[in-house]
Amino acid sequence: MNPMAMILGTDWLWPFVLTAMALVALFTGSLVWASAGAGAPHGARRRIWLLTLVIPLAAMALYAALGNPRGLNPRDRHPAPNESAETMVGKLAERLHAQPDNPAGWLMLARSYKVLKRYAESAAAWEHAKDLAWDDVEAMSEWAEARILSQGQRFDRRSQELLARAMSLQADAPGVLMLRALAALDRGDAAAAQKVMTQLRDVYPEGSADRQALDAALVRLAAGQDPRVFQSNPPFVQ
Repeated sequence: MNPMAMILGTDWLWPFVLTAMALVALFTGSLVWASAGAGAPHGARRRIWLLTLVIPLAAMALYAALGNPRGLNPRDRHPAPNESAETMVGKLAERLHAQPDNPAGWLMLARSYKVLKRYAESAAAWEHAKDLAWDDVEAMSEWAEARILSQGQRFDRRSQELLARAMSLQADAPGVLMLRALAALDRGDAAAAQKVMTQLRDVYPEGSADRQALDAALVRLAAGQDPRVFQSNPPFVQ
């Protein structure tokens, strides 16, 4: 980032605007010269010169009316060094509650709450991000996971609806397979859970941490133990 921009804020923009105006003037001057050589009437040349002034001024007026000069200032785009993640997430939540029509913002908030292990708030934020998540299998898997975690690692009716939607998008996606295995465990169907977890294990290469975790979970499952341990990233067993 330009250090001068950090010091001057948006004032650094104006030299570029003035330069642009000068370039427009030179370009228009060449048009006038060409039109004069081609025998263009004086009125036409006058209109060209008028455009030289009007176009840059109109652009500046639109920028002032519609632009966001503060957004050009890096100090307004980066958090203060002493701001915690909780503080930044709290500010984002305040902005979204004041202006809720922002699915991308809600999606960011949902994922942020999940990182902070605030699962109930994450699940609630996902509901606002539905327009972006509903057709995205990865997002649907994250949403379902947040919902399950918010319910004490249990599948309620909403969790089942979310899983059904994720399965309709891609039933064999790794995140969906994990959720299917957990749903089977939740309803006490160990055989179905073992089948799906084996399918998921085979997705990962030999020796990988994910495959080793799933192998260990399958061993516990075969021994009649519950392998469910949710984590922030798949697989949700260890």
